[in-house]
Amino acid sequence: MNRNGRRGIGQRGVQVNPCTGTCAVLPLFLLLLLLFFSPAFAQEVEAPQGGGKKLKILEAERLELRNEAGEELVILVGSPVKMDRDGERIEAPRVIYNRTRKRLLLMGGVRYQDKQGQLIEAGELELFTDDESFEAIEVKIESGEFYLEGPICQRAAGQILLQQGYLTPCQRCEQEVADYAFQAREVVLYPGDRIIARGVWVLLRGERTLYLPVLLLFLNDRRPRLELGQSESDGVFVVADLPYVSDFGLGFTLLRYFERRGWGFGFDHFGIGAALERYQFLYLPPPAGPVLPDSDPRKDGIFKYRFSYKLEEPDWRLEGLILRDDSALDEPRFLQGAGGQPDYTTFLIEGATRGAEPLYRLTLDGYLDHNPLALPNERTTPQRLPEAEVTFPRGLEGEFRLNGRVLLGYYQAPSNPLNRSARRLGPYIGAGRLWVEHRESYRPLSPPWPGLSFSLENTFIGRYYSTQNLDENGNPTEFERLIRWSTSASLGQTLGPVSANLRVSRSVVEGETPFQFDYERPQRNSRLEGSFSFNPDPIFSFTARASRDLERRVFDPLAEFALTSRPFPWLNLTASASRDIELGRWGLLRSSLGLSPAPFSLNLTYERQLELGLDRLLTLSAAYNPQPFNFSLRTGYRYWDVQEKETRPLEQIPLIARYDPLELSASYNPPGNTTSLTHSRDLNNGQAIRTELNVVLQEAPNSFRLRQSFAHLYQPLPSLTNPNPFPTPALLDGLAQLTLGLHTFVFAHTIGFNPGSETRFRLGYQYSADALQADLLWNYSEGLLRNPRLSLRAAVREPEIFINEVSAEFHFPESENPLTLEDDTQAFLRFLRFSGELEIFPAPLRPEDPPGLSLQGFVALERLSGNSGRFRVTLREFGPTISFMGREKTRLFYRIVWNAPESGGTNPREFFLPNLEGTILRPRFDLIIDRCCWAFRASLDTLKQEFRFSFALGGEAAEFLFNQNNIILPGGIKLPSPGGR
Repeated sequence: MNRNGRRGIGQRGVQVNPCTGTCAVLPLFLLLLLLFFSPAFAQEVEAPQGGGKKLKILEAERLELRNEAGEELVILVGSPVKMDRDGERIEAPRVIYNRTRKRLLLMGGVRYQDKQGQLIEAGELELFTDDESFEAIEVKIESGEFYLEGPICQRAAGQILLQQGYLTPCQRCEQEVADYAFQAREVVLYPGDRIIARGVWVLLRGERTLYLPVLLLFLNDRRPRLELGQSESDGVFVVADLPYVSDFGLGFTLLRYFERRGWGFGFDHFGIGAALERYQFLYLPPPAGPVLPDSDPRKDGIFKYRFSYKLEEPDWRLEGLILRDDSALDEPRFLQGAGGQPDYTTFLIEGATRGAEPLYRLTLDGYLDHNPLALPNERTTPQRLPEAEVTFPRGLEGEFRLNGRVLLGYYQAPSNPLNRSARRLGPYIGAGRLWVEHRESYRPLSPPWPGLSFSLENTFIGRYYSTQNLDENGNPTEFERLIRWSTSASLGQTLGPVSANLRVSRSVVEGETPFQFDYERPQRNSRLEGSFSFNPDPIFSFTARASRDLERRVFDPLAEFALTSRPFPWLNLTASASRDIELGRWGLLRSSLGLSPAPFSLNLTYERQLELGLDRLLTLSAAYNPQPFNFSLRTGYRYWDVQEKETRPLEQIPLIARYDPLELSASYNPPGNTTSLTHSRDLNNGQAIRTELNVVLQEAPNSFRLRQSFAHLYQPLPSLTNPNPFPTPALLDGLAQLTLGLHTFVFAHTIGFNPGSETRFRLGYQYSADALQADLLWNYSEGLLRNPRLSLRAAVREPEIFINEVSAEFHFPESENPLTLEDDTQAFLRFLRFSGELEIFPAPLRPEDPPGLSLQGFVALERLSGNSGRFRVTLREFGPTISFMGREKTRLFYRIVWNAPESGGTNPREFFLPNLEGTILRPRFDLIIDRCCWAFRASLDTLKQEFRFSFALGGEAAEFLFNQNNIILPGGIKLPSPGGR
């Protein structure tokens, strides 16, 4: 037995003894008899208490239950036994599950696959479900692209330890002898992240070549990098990202050399302790060429760094972030998305306690400006240099509650422009501040008599600054402060259906602050509020509210009285009125009546100005919904004061809008179909506003949709909200759409009936499988055909053709139009665009297959305005790719890439068709050799006069090289893959 009494991995399982009397019972006999006739079965075994995962038996031929030495055993035999453990797949010819110790012993050809897809094969494996550790012998592991094997293996805390291990990413490459592999005394696998090996021999084609004391291999996108090259601006350059591992962490050493610039260096470090640590730093020499001005952040070199640290303990936490990025264009993948600024180092360091009060926090948050000659870039949020806090979030608890906090710090931030003394200090100032905050409340848990409620609340926030006010002569006087103090008290009594509440509150903001972020408008507010409610019955209630402003000594806002009655579930009555107690005047009366006996509903709302005796508003909405039909009506009537008090004859009173538009709708909604008709009419002048018809018929996968909307010629009357309305022209807008499976046909139109209006038509077809869309569009203006054109767009996802988008627009002849620069009487191609990959000859999958050829990238032809008939050529990473397939999954890719208009390089140019004006497109040549587990890339850019070599290890190395060199294939497609990968 090993640690904690666990069975050694070399000891063979449980002795098979005849069944004792404990298991010789009738229910067990019947169970075994049933299993005998069911060689394949599924059953859930009790979830282990430690791991909390359920073990489900999928297939087995025989099951035995035993009790040995007080331990319950479940023994399964199969060919093999198949089990599922919350997504983990387990197979073994013989399985012994100890229900007492929560251990699972797997014997024979064991296959264990976890949720992440990691596969472990072993001769014998013992799994301890309490902590998810295991021990195994004769182990083979497939983790991502790496293959590992060894005689003894253990897993603890998610890490897998392999003794005398062998590992290689070339196992799946069908190589007779792996191009490279590693033999190590000890291998530690962190699934999905990295492999650390110690005492390592590097094997090249099976021969020991180099001994390394330690080796680090990443299982994610972080990979070693080696690149050589020559460019016009930098001369010969070397880029290397070399992995390392140490007792305090692991990562990459970054080395850069540029012939015309000098050396660069850096690191990308990951800590391995309890804290989350990552330290990234890169220095690059200044760009070659003309001397940069002093204000340029790259003058003294390019610094890029991000240092992050976070450690959380039960009683305290510590975290920090330091960030700077002088140039996002240099090494763009380094610190991508971090948000650093040129010539500025921003930092945030914070430590705080947890748990028992008081809680302490210390924060240092600010930035360093490394270039005072450049324009200032002060941030709007305050710098805390530093800030200390002591807080009591819970404080005293019970009937009387008290909590608070104190903050003390030195801050730098934009000044308050409304503060005279702060303006004299400048737009960006620094000052100390003491923040004192406390909150008190009192609520008795047991009132002196039933129905009584009483509470007191007080909040005080005082901010005291190190800056001083100035007198009339400019001499400093008292220190500045900003106080916010709020106090309130409420008293309530409930006696049966009657309840009354009284609340008094006072809020004061006084003083001033030198900082803009702390500014609050000075104010003083004292208020007394009272409310009364009477609820003798659930169907009836009466409430009254009043409020008095004690500072101005007026009642504000108006007092409100409300009455609500709901005698029946389908009847609702409400009425509310406001009164100005100060002047003794009644305000607005609002009343509403709601009736909702199914399938009817009616809502009537009425408003009246009581003091003036004037009606204001009457609205009506009604509906009748006998399913599947729906009918509704809505309108309103507004009483205007100017007509209520008129003494002129009716014919002399100007006509203005009194009625809201009448909205009528009717619909028929059987399952899957809809037919609706809506109509809007102005009741003031009897004019129609809009009529719309919608029909939707569906029978999957087919459907038909019809929409016709007619905007009538309409002249609205003036109203208080729109005293000078504009007439609405008559317009018919519609759509007819038929969908038959994957095919969709559309006809859309917009027809204007006013003189000078334009009529537009669209006839379209869409095939949704490949996102194919064709639209024929034409306009009519003043009886002439305008801008007839055919627009095509398609996206293809076939294996041989992968097109993100191909689009074109063709213009048909029309009548001469003096408003355009083009010769509209001719037919011409307006534009043609292509983006994606077109496979002309398929990529080879076997060595005997012929070479493959494909076109990739983006190409566009845009017709120039005018009558020249020329096209601007736009190319982005466009060109052919030739692929070859060799033995042992060896692939070779040769690619020629053009970009136009050219950017960078010598004399960048634009290109036009049909005459290229004697110029030659200057391409980039790429050659990639992919050996499945390593890749080599050579690149020659004739535009930038640049030559590069790159080398990468690990699976998918060719794709890694493409991404590292900013070569992104259209649509994110992969390089052609041979069979079996």
